[in-house]
Formats: sequence, structure tokens, C-alpha cells
Amino acid sequence: MSSARDFLRSTVSDASLPLVRQLLEDVVMEVLNDRQVPTRTDFHELRDLVNSLRGQVSVSAGASRKLEPRIAELEEALARVTADRDALLARVEALESKVKGS
Repeated sequence: MSSARDFLRSTVSDASLPLVRQLLEDVVMEVLNDRQVPTRTDFHELRDLVNSLRGQVSVSAGASRKLEPRIAELEEALARVTADRDALLARVEALESKVKGS
């Protein structure tokens, strides 16, 4: 009698397994969606976004490294021009004081 009962139980469980499995998958997916847990697709999209941004950042960093020496040269030239201007202003002030004093 127990073997007939075991056979009947296994038959019922085998028949209900796909139904229960589908119900469990639906419940799990519903919980994941409700909690907004990222999916594999979300992670792939995020990875692709990070890779594209990494490429843009590396290009920008390379361009800024190329500009750094030029900026340094321009700063030096500006310092020289400012010094020349200050010297000229001092000479103009000296000449103005001489003209006013005469």
C-alpha cells in the first residue's frame, strides 16, 4: 500500500511541479520589480555607459595634457608683458612728473 501511495504522491508532485515553479518564478519576478532591483540588462546598460564615458574622459584628459605646456607658455608671456607694462607706466609717470615740474 505504501508503494502505491508513494507512486500517487510522486505522480501528483511531478504534475504540479511546472505549475508551482511558474508561480514561484512569477512571485520572485514581481518582488524584484516592486523593489526595483536592477536586472542584468540594467547592469549591461550601466557598463556600456561607463565604458563610453571612460572613452570620452580619456580623450579629454589627453587634450588637456597637450594644452598644459601651451598654457604655461602663455602665462610666462603674460608675466613678461605685465612686467613691461609696469615698467612703461613707471616711465610715463616719471615723464609726467618732469613735465608738470617744468
